[in-house]
Formats: sequence, C-alpha cells, structure tokens
Amino acid sequence: MTSLVNRERNGDGGLLTRPFSDLWNFDPFRVFSGAQSYGIDISRTESGYSVEVPVPGFKPDQIEVTLEDGMLTVKGKSEKRNFSRTFTIPEDVDEERIEADVEHGMLTLTLALTPKAQPKRISVKSSS
Repeated sequence: MTSLVNRERNGDGGLLTRPFSDLWNFDPFRVFSGAQSYGIDISRTESGYSVEVPVPGFKPDQIEVTLEDGMLTVKGKSEKRNFSRTFTIPEDVDEERIEADVEHGMLTLTLALTPKAQPKRISVKSSS
C-alpha cells in the first residue's frame, strides 16, 4: 500500500515521522497529529495526490520546493519568519510531473502518478 509521510523538524533538529493512513481510504475528517496541527491537507485524486500547505503572508518567490532522494521539501523564508516541511513521496509518483502553485496563501502541490505501462501490441505477419 502507498502512504505519504510528513516529516517536520523538532526543536533539537531531529526528525519526527508521522505516517498517514493508506491514502486510498483517506478520511478527510480524521485528525492526524502533526499534519493537522499545521493545516496540511493531503488527499488522493484519480491522477495522483494533492497536498495543500498553508503559506499565509509568503510570496511565491519566498517559497522553495525541492525534491531529493524521494523527499519533497517545502521551505518558506521571509524577513520575519521561516518554516520547513518535508514529505516522503510514494514510489508511484512521477517526479518529473510534480507541480506547485500558490494562491490566496495556500500552496498546492500536485503529485501526478507515473503512467502505468500499457501492453504493447505486436503485429502478426504472414510469411507466406
């Protein structure tokens, strides 16, 4: 089963891991410790995953989204404050098709699934 994990830094610099339930059976009314306290909303869509991270007061040029070794990191830095959130992305996410969009203080990350391999039809020829 596929899961998405939120990792945030605690005060001593260590990582706290908060696994989310199986996203196929995602219950948007269920309270997850960690992610809900930051207002992060993760949902499964037909084409992948949608992750919403509140970024009120941050301009798009103050937000950085990076992907390294299967870890998606969102950082915000302004003159007065900063934050960092890191997510482990599922293996079925197409790393080349991750999109980030900011609107009205909400960063929406769209994580598209890797296209499934389609069977290749091989034509049969007659040798006569």
